Amino acid sequence: MLTAVGINLLHVMLNYGFIFGAFGFPRLGLQGVAISTFSCRTIMMLVLAYMFMHAFERKVGIADIRLRSPKLFKEVLRIGWPLGVNSSCWMLSQMVIFMFLAVMGAKELATRTYLNTLESFCFMLGLAIAMGVQIKIAHLFGSKQWKDAYASAYKALGVGLVIVTVNAAALALTGRWFLGFFTKDPEILRMGVSLLALNIVLQPGKMLNMGFGSGLNAVGDTRFPMMTALFSMWGVATGLSYYFGLHLGWGLVAVYVCMIADEYVRGALAFLRWRQRKHLTRAEQRDLRQQSAADGAAAQPAGAANAAATATGARA
Repeated sequence: MLTAVGINLLHVMLNYGFIFGAFGFPRLGLQGVAISTFSCRTIMMLVLAYMFMHAFERKVGIADIRLRSPKLFKEVLRIGWPLGVNSSCWMLSQMVIFMFLAVMGAKELATRTYLNTLESFCFMLGLAIAMGVQIKIAHLFGSKQWKDAYASAYKALGVGLVIVTVNAAALALTGRWFLGFFTKDPEILRMGVSLLALNIVLQPGKMLNMGFGSGLNAVGDTRFPMMTALFSMWGVATGLSYYFGLHLGWGLVAVYVCMIADEYVRGALAFLRWRQRKHLTRAEQRDLRQQSAADGAAAQPAGAANAAATATGARA
């Protein structure tokens, strides 16, 4: 966290320097912003790599990068590739939706761009809670605390819903003032304020999706969120946005409503999946079988020793 804060402050200072020629930097404009972004990301990568190498009991070296366990690599790949598909699906669907907005007009596209920035104040807090509970559930799942792992998702959801709803409501009340920093166009302000009101509905659905989706990822059930993403992002968010927003001409509000529907569809499906406790129950049953097998293996030598002692006593 401290690294991210420091790099972001450096990024702001470099952007200011390159854009306005301050602090002795050349005035390069957009090219300077690109240099600033590349430099800050490179520095952050190097700092995080150094921290990672020294985060364990011994220093991580080049030799540790070698693939030593094909079985482990296969397991990581099994869990990881659906997450990559999920993220790629979201990025591509958002790109297509922005193409729809570009067809609608420059003002619709500008309004949605401004809303993306404002929504991040609500979204990032909910995402932080979802990421935190994902780590917690993974720890509890690994330590075989099944009930606590299951309950943690609900606890995080309760806290997250309160936070994102309050933030969305506050943003809706002050939205026109914030939008005034970006534009003075009355049409964009009107559309932006209406979308901020809908944002109060959007954020709880997004929190529902992130909360239970993170729980599923934490226990290794990554394929289900991927399948729901493929269905809902393209069928609901993208497909219905095209039909209602472009084909029927209902515009930006219709696109936003379709995006809200996508969040609630994925969130509801993730909730139902989490409620089934499929992976938790499977892991618990597997652990019971392993314990039974271990107890049986331990009982066999004891039984053989008792039988030998009985036979020796009988001969005596």
